Amino acid sequence: MRTSSIGTRYATYVAALALALVVVALAAAGAIALGQLRVVQQELRKAVAAARAADDERALDGAARYLGVHLFNPLYQLDVERLNEAIEQTRTWLPVVSFLVADRDGLILTDGTSTNTSYGEGVLGPLPRDATPTPILVRRGTETELRFRVAAGGVAAGWGIVTLAEPPWQASLRRLEERRTAELWSGHRTSLLSLGGLVLIATLGLGLLTSLLLSRTLARPLTEMSRAAEEIASGNLDHPLTLDSPDELGDLARALNRMATDLRAHEEALRAERSDLAAKNAELERFNYTVSHDLKTPLVTIRGFAGLAGTDLVAGHSDAVRKDLGRIVAAADKMHRLLDDLLELSRIGRVVHPPEDVALSDLVREVVELLKGQLELKGVVVEVAPHLPVVRADRRRLLEVLQNLIGNAGKFTGAQTRPQIEVGCRQGEGERVFYVRDNGLGLEPRFLERVFGLFEKLDPGGQGTGVGLALVRRIIEAHGGRVWAESEGLGHGSSFCFTLPGAAPAAAQAPAQAAAAAS
Repeated sequence: MRTSSIGTRYATYVAALALALVVVALAAAGAIALGQLRVVQQELRKAVAAARAADDERALDGAARYLGVHLFNPLYQLDVERLNEAIEQTRTWLPVVSFLVADRDGLILTDGTSTNTSYGEGVLGPLPRDATPTPILVRRGTETELRFRVAAGGVAAGWGIVTLAEPPWQASLRRLEERRTAELWSGHRTSLLSLGGLVLIATLGLGLLTSLLLSRTLARPLTEMSRAAEEIASGNLDHPLTLDSPDELGDLARALNRMATDLRAHEEALRAERSDLAAKNAELERFNYTVSHDLKTPLVTIRGFAGLAGTDLVAGHSDAVRKDLGRIVAAADKMHRLLDDLLELSRIGRVVHPPEDVALSDLVREVVELLKGQLELKGVVVEVAPHLPVVRADRRRLLEVLQNLIGNAGKFTGAQTRPQIEVGCRQGEGERVFYVRDNGLGLEPRFLERVFGLFEKLDPGGQGTGVGLALVRRIIEAHGGRVWAESEGLGHGSSFCFTLPGAAPAAAQAPAQAAAAAS
C-alpha cells in the first residue's frame, strides 16, 4: 500500500515552495527593517555627535588652555610631585580616565599614579605643534582623548594627554538612542512574526487546496491508468480508458488504448501464425509420410522389373526384357516428375518474382494455347468470359495456377460428349472470385477439401503426381488469397475458385483491357 498519494506529495512540494518564498520574503522584510533601523540609529548618532561636537569643542578647548597654563610651572621645573597633585585636582572636576604629561622631547614624565609605570615611554600619535596651538580631540567610542600644549608666555614646557570618560548627559542620550532602537526593532519583529503566522496559515490552506485539486485532476487519472496498465500486463486487453482530457494525461490514456489495441492485433496475428504453423507442421508430417510412400513405389517397381529383366535375359526372352526395361524407364520418369513437382512446391513462397499488372484475359488465352493439343484431343471447348479484370500478381506463378486448373478440367471430362471449360469472374462479398468451371466428372462433397492435399489422386491409375492442386493452393496463399472447390456431386462437373487481393481497381483496368483488345 502506498503511504502517500501523488497529490499529497505535490501538495507538500507546493507548500514547501510557498513556505520557502515566505521565509525569503520575511528575511527581505527583516533586512529592510534592519536597514531602516540602522539609518535611524545613524541619524541619532549624527545628532548626538553634532551636539557633542558643538559643546565639547568649546568646553574642552577652555579646559585644555586652563590645564596648559596650570601645569606649566611644575612641568617646566620637572617637578613630578606637583604634577601629580595637579592631576589629582583635575580629576575632581573632569571625568579623567588617564592623564599623561610629557616633556618637550615627547617622553612621559608621569601618568598621575604612584607607580608611574609609563615613565620614560614615548608618546604615540600626533601632538600639537607650536604652529597649531589648538588642542587635538580624538574620540574612541564613549571616551575622548584631549592632546594639548603645556605653555605659558609663548614658552612650551611639554604636552598633556588626557582621556576623558563620557559625560552623564551624553550617556543618557546614548541610552535613549539604544532604547529607541530596541523599541523600533521589537515593533518590527512583532509585525514580522504576525505576518509570518498569517502566511503560514495561508500556506497550509494553499497546500490543502492544492492536494484536493491534484487529487482530482492528477492522482485519480494516474491511478486509473496504473490499474489499466496492470490489467494490460496481466493479459486483459479489453480494459479501455475513458479519460479524454486534452492535456498530457489524455495523451497518455490514448497511448495506452492504442497500445492495448496494437497488442490485441499482435496477439491475434500471433495466434493466427501459431495456427498456421500447426497446420504447416501437420502438412509436413503428411508430406513426409506421402513422399516416403510415393517415392518408394517407383523404386519397388524398378527393383522388381530389374530382377525380372535379369531372369528374362538369362532365359533369352528378349521381348520380355524390352517390356521390363520399358516399365523401369516409366517408373524412373514418374520418379523424375515427382521430384520436379516436389522441387517446384518447395520453391513456392521462397522464390517470388516481382508483382506486376496482369491482364487475366491474355493470360488465360496463353494457357489455352499451351494446352491446345491436350484439349483438342478430347474435344474440349474453352469459353473465356469477356472483360476479365487486371490483377496485381506474379505472372509466372499465376500462369502455373491456370495451367493446372484448366489442365485438370481437361483431364477429367468423364463421359461428356461435349466437354466444356468456362473461365470467368464473379463479385463476392467485398472481393472478386475467379473460377475455372467444367461439366466433367465432378467431385463428391467429402473430397472438395481433400483434393488440395499433397499427392492426393482421386484416380490412382491416372496420370500426374498429385502435386498440381497443392501447388495451386500454395501459390494463391502466397499471394494472400484463398482457393476452394465447388461441386454438386459426381456427373455434375466442378468449379475451382480462387481470390486475389491484388486485383486492380476498375479505373486502372480499362487501359489494360483496351491494350489487350488492340493486340
